[in-house]
Amino acid sequence: MDHMAKFKLHETLKGALDAHDKSITKLAKECKIPVSVLHGWVNGTLPSAKNLHHVIKLSAHLEISIEELLFGHKSTQGQTSNIFTCNFVDGGDKYRLIIQKIQN
Repeated sequence: MDHMAKFKLHETLKGALDAHDKSITKLAKECKIPVSVLHGWVNGTLPSAKNLHHVIKLSAHLEISIEELLFGHKSTQGQTSNIFTCNFVDGGDKYRLIIQKIQN
């Protein structure tokens, strides 16, 4: 994988669970995300193409940006930049994922 930023999703989630004194099960239920998906993320599994939409739900529920959720830092306003790029295979299909912060 070619990373421009390092994923810190598991660290961010552990911090959020501690800060809000919640279990993985409770947070998953509140966000309507499968417990297995959230449990995997807390333990270091990266989002896949099939569950990436849950990142948006989780970001909104925790009231933090997607960039902060995935990479552990707040986004910079008014900049356009690629913050993450990777190539991966999921279910035999090849993907290139580019996360780009665009200007507001």
